[in-house]
Amino acid sequence: MLLRRVTKDVRDQNWTAIAIDFLIVVTGVFIGIQVANWNEERLNRQDERVLIARLRTDFDRIGENAERSLVYHEKMAANLRTLIRSVRSDRLKDNDVAAFDQALILGITIQTSADHSGTFTEIMSSGRANVLRDRDLLDALVDYEDFLKRFDFAIHWYMDLIMSAVPAYTSAFGYDSEFQLRQALFDNKTEASLHVKYDFNALTADPTFENAAEQLLFVHIGMVLWRQRISERVDAIQIELSDALSVD
Repeated sequence: MLLRRVTKDVRDQNWTAIAIDFLIVVTGVFIGIQVANWNEERLNRQDERVLIARLRTDFDRIGENAERSLVYHEKMAANLRTLIRSVRSDRLKDNDVAAFDQALILGITIQTSADHSGTFTEIMSSGRANVLRDRDLLDALVDYEDFLKRFDFAIHWYMDLIMSAVPAYTSAFGYDSEFQLRQALFDNKTEASLHVKYDFNALTADPTFENAAEQLLFVHIGMVLWRQRISERVDAIQIELSDALSVD
């Protein structure tokens, strides 16, 4: 209909009518594009709020796990200091027995946690990073993931240090059973002294044992530092997420 009218106006050289028809077409196309853009923006904002809420859930969990791992390694570092001090003094005080035994049982362990955000991995793999309008939030998330890559490298290095210390560290004592070791690892109420057998004099007489304990202490101190830096980043991201959720 419009094309037939335009053709007639051209034939009749009705330039005013042609200009009006052209303006109608351009205006219609412009409005159509704007409506499509507005609708896409509305859908993006809905998607953004869903993603931010999911990220907040992820980082609440990550923060709790990171804090739990930090507390664990702080405790292991303290226990290993007690063990090393006792060995060097050739004396195990009664009030140090629990920490000493915990160091024997768990000194060779690292507590891992799920530090990655599945939601952020999904965002990046699907190419939807542009949905997040807050550039500071996006930069913090990217920095966090980059930091975890370095942390993964550190974990493997620490595991190598632990494995190299295990022979000397465990040669003079033994666990009652694998089951009891698992109980000591996952049940905070478990008394470690019920699950480890050792000759304290044999431990103090073995210089390689003390060297291995110092190496394990180095690992746990390192884990504390890494975990602190992870917690700091998680806290900063949680603040960014809270701010983003508060924006209409």
